[in-house]
Amino acid sequence: MAETQTLLEYVMVVPPGLPTILTEKTPNKTNDQYNWRQINSVGTWPEFTYGQIMQRYGQVLEQAQIVSEPMPDSPPQVIHTKGGFANRFHTYIHSRLRRALRAGFQHLAPQLATLHLTPVTVDLGDATQIIDGFSSDIALFQARTLNSTPNRCPGILKASWDWTSDWETAEAQSDRIEYLQVLSETNFYMKQHNARYGFILTDTELVPVKRLDANGNLLVARAIPWEAAGPGRSTVLLSLWYLGMLSAADDEWQIV
Repeated sequence: MAETQTLLEYVMVVPPGLPTILTEKTPNKTNDQYNWRQINSVGTWPEFTYGQIMQRYGQVLEQAQIVSEPMPDSPPQVIHTKGGFANRFHTYIHSRLRRALRAGFQHLAPQLATLHLTPVTVDLGDATQIIDGFSSDIALFQARTLNSTPNRCPGILKASWDWTSDWETAEAQSDRIEYLQVLSETNFYMKQHNARYGFILTDTELVPVKRLDANGNLLVARAIPWEAAGPGRSTVLLSLWYLGMLSAADDEWQIV
């Protein structure tokens, strides 16, 4: 019989650190549809914490069972491009997140209608509706659909040498602009799908984003390090799972 563990134990597993080599900083993507000037304000999203996650979904995390799956233990190959990081995301996070979301919704199945939750899954951005030819890197969207429903929580993958949350307060104006440029890209995809939530994930950190309105006013949660671990600390996988749960809330995920 397959060994099982709680969903909380499963999402608290930490991916290995990703070594880099020969990296070269390059400007982030620009487009006539979005630019850094469209970000009006960036505030703090203080509620995105381990304590809040456990307060809202601790019972599910501690009661739901999932078949154990060890994290791949072979040392990761070095990366030097965003494409390399995207490959590592799919190796260490993608399938685990999909399984974790499925386990959570299976546990909640009798209550989904009462809780106004629609099960979501994770895939590439082009698995959702493609609007004007644009799609984000990652999507959280209604399960068992393809290319027909909104991206409830668009995700952007970036290389850490091209973007880091520390650039919000960088001395160099060019870095502060790059910080806002990536937020504007995230905000653009969120606006396309009327989504309230989104995220930026690099090879060193996860940065959850909450959109307040259609005018470029955002809240940004404290960055979760890629290798964050330990009691009372949210992991990247747990945080992404929680973003999935937020995007599953039919009365919450959308800004109309």
